[in-house]
Amino acid sequence: MHEPLFALSCDDLSPKTNVAKLKTLLQTIDRFDVNVTLFVIPKSHTEWNSCTHLVNVLKDSQTRGHEIGLHGFGHHPFETGSPFDSFSPRYSHIKDKILKGLKILNEKLETNPTGFRAPYHHCSKSLLRALNDLGFLYDSSKIGYREVLLSYAPPLRTIWVSANRGLVSSKIFHPLSLKLWEIPVTQDYTWYNLKFEVNSFHFSIKNNVSRGEAGCLVINSHIGALSTWGLHILKELFICIKETGLSKLTLQEMAQRYTSLETAKAYYV
Repeated sequence: MHEPLFALSCDDLSPKTNVAKLKTLLQTIDRFDVNVTLFVIPKSHTEWNSCTHLVNVLKDSQTRGHEIGLHGFGHHPFETGSPFDSFSPRYSHIKDKILKGLKILNEKLETNPTGFRAPYHHCSKSLLRALNDLGFLYDSSKIGYREVLLSYAPPLRTIWVSANRGLVSSKIFHPLSLKLWEIPVTQDYTWYNLKFEVNSFHFSIKNNVSRGEAGCLVINSHIGALSTWGLHILKELFICIKETGLSKLTLQEMAQRYTSLETAKAYYV
């Protein structure tokens, strides 16, 4: 039976992140033996100088198997692209921003990210080509427009989840015939949660995850939106994933898995 690979990601880690929230998230994830991809906004060198505790938590998370990904540079709208590609920043501008972000994360967090997610999911052809030329393993900026809108309106999101009763796995692919992988977000479930959302989401995952088709099941959230009920949803999700026996990977591990499969297929053909 072909089953989707599961990955959890969390956006908007930055020097302004609430350390207590991050530690709560990591403690919950570790209890269920799940690794998360944390997309970090570099901001500037100076902003990290007063974040020693946060830096230590992020460094420690990597030693426990979690991944640090690059989330733009300053997290501004259209920073790395726009819905209309002709209005996107130039290739050289985007590449320069990425290099600056990489330098900051390397110096402050002692890491070299191989994964990228565009701020606000604003992607462009120039961004994908820049990531590919800089040796990134994957991008994870693609997401359904409707889901992005609903993820920020709890009542509307709950109605949508209840009506659809399902999580459809995404298909990982090479955009623009590049070596770079694109790993689409299956659902952006930003947890400004209401209590009654837990039952809706639980019903959805309980009845659909085990019947998922081959592909990737990428659930995303934002650190600033983590709430008490959001943690309940997380726990329900992890229990369901454990019961169905799906592989739990970081996005980097997922891309590496697909690369290995692709290499093996090419070899045997």
